[in-house]
Amino acid sequence: MEYRASVFMLNHALMSARCVIHGGCVSRKNAFEQNERSFDSMGMLERIKERVAEAVYPRRCPLCGSTLNRNERICSKCSRDVRFINRPVCRLCGRPLYTCSCRKGDYAFIRNVSPLVYTKSAKKGIHRMKFSDSPYSCVYFGKLMANSVRLEYLDSGVRIDCVIGVPMHKDEVMVRGYNQAILLARTVADEIGVPLLNRILIKTTRTHPQHTLPFSERRKNISGVFAVSAPEMIRGKTVLLCDDVATSGSTLNECARTLLNAGAKAVFCVTATISIASEMQAIKAAGFESGW
Repeated sequence: MEYRASVFMLNHALMSARCVIHGGCVSRKNAFEQNERSFDSMGMLERIKERVAEAVYPRRCPLCGSTLNRNERICSKCSRDVRFINRPVCRLCGRPLYTCSCRKGDYAFIRNVSPLVYTKSAKKGIHRMKFSDSPYSCVYFGKLMANSVRLEYLDSGVRIDCVIGVPMHKDEVMVRGYNQAILLARTVADEIGVPLLNRILIKTTRTHPQHTLPFSERRKNISGVFAVSAPEMIRGKTVLLCDDVATSGSTLNECARTLLNAGAKAVFCVTATISIASEMQAIKAAGFESGW
């Protein structure tokens, strides 16, 4: 928001300067030439405006927060660690086939896809997004998620009717100030041109954080804690469910089960990242633990 305000004020000042430079009465004879010079000047002024704005509010890496160079989306350090998920992938859990351990488990959702493996850099980005008041990282993750949705769902003929983010309990939202899954869902919805349904799927009970529990207890921890506030909004519809990390799949599964019981036709999932065995071991060795 501060960046946009600075750009607006700078643009206003530059436009005023242009009026002074090119102001005054001109004859019909030289009007065209002056207009051409005006366009050339505006191109230069736009470049100056961008450089000044970047100097005042430099672009940051959405994963680690370090300053980015002009043409970088993520910093060079994070780019060496980040891992994109490429085909072939499991058509249920979304992991690369050689790492899939879902064993075609009993899931309520039809399929999950994820653009990124949950590496150390991805972990930093998710942590910043959730706990360091950096919701702007949601745009980076959300656009990657939208690309995966297009490639794996839309291009294969899946018709998505609405997008829903995995909810947090209202007390948890008050503490954090926002729900990162909703921000991710909003970006995905905007990118693929599908309505976002907010506050339709709600979390009615506070639970222990999933990452503090062993996998064997995660499904029980969230059993029955979600509800649908307006079943008529999803009845007969195919829902795209969005979240930040997929590990055991318990949260996605419980949300999908709740949506189906409320009348949804089908539930497809997309998460920003997904854990696989080797990355999980490396992250735990470094003192981190994922999960939801």
